[in-house]
Amino acid sequence: MLSFSEFRQQAGCDLVGVPPLSCFDGLPPGEDPRSLFPDTRSVVVLGTHLRRGQFRAMEEGTLWQTPGRWLTSVDGVIRLIESLGYECVPYTPLEAPRMPRQPVRPGLCAPNAVRLSVDYAAVAAGLGDIGYHGMFMSERYGIRQMLGLLVTDLEIEPSPPRSPQNLCDRCLECVRHCPLQAISAEATTTLTCRGRPQTLGLINANACRVCPNGACGDSRYFPGADELHFDIENNQIRGDARTRYARGGLPNRLSAACGRACIAHFEATHPTGYRLPFRSREPWGFRPDQERGW
Repeated sequence: MLSFSEFRQQAGCDLVGVPPLSCFDGLPPGEDPRSLFPDTRSVVVLGTHLRRGQFRAMEEGTLWQTPGRWLTSVDGVIRLIESLGYECVPYTPLEAPRMPRQPVRPGLCAPNAVRLSVDYAAVAAGLGDIGYHGMFMSERYGIRQMLGLLVTDLEIEPSPPRSPQNLCDRCLECVRHCPLQAISAEATTTLTCRGRPQTLGLINANACRVCPNGACGDSRYFPGADELHFDIENNQIRGDARTRYARGGLPNRLSAACGRACIAHFEATHPTGYRLPFRSREPWGFRPDQERGW
């Protein structure tokens, strides 16, 4: 078994975590990363932090520029594992066209039917928490990172768990600064991962999909968020439908109004090394049914 400290040092990523495989026990095959590779001995979660300047133009309302959520290039780590005589399968939650719709062998998922919660795996690996807004947060960068996942037949020592204190302090800035009131301040759900309860606000996913305040679709799946689906009539919520954790439909919200509110609050309460604050003026915001700001 390769020690975690040695693997982390050689991996060379900003965030490196190896969750215990027992964290995935009981999950259906389509949500279990071990379904990707029958010889899996370790699940590895990697992260690369996003520069704050990638959010600046959206914060100022001058340029629509949305950073990606998913780390699609982990070639260095793959080369490291293969140099040791092992192999691995990288995973990115994106849709691929023209795949068979039935399993290739009995007992397996259909190709591309494995929809993993990369955020859940990151929490299980001790890299951070899922905030009230449903986005993953790390201790060093808040929501500002891309995440990737791979499974390998190299046995790696699991990474240590985080401290019991949650990173999200439930300031509800994400709720207050969403022009569409898409995140509920009262209705919540609790996700428990590796003994850590995570409180998530229920989200009006239909409103998020039409958000003009920085949300951007990068996949029709959103692993790692819990959302409540509502019918919307005249921009008012009309009855709830259902809640689900994985396989959601939320867009990329890192640079949306809720994500930028989280960045501003996180940097006001955590040292970041930047000389100027992220937010220096009132944030902008629009609703689809209004021509002017809120």
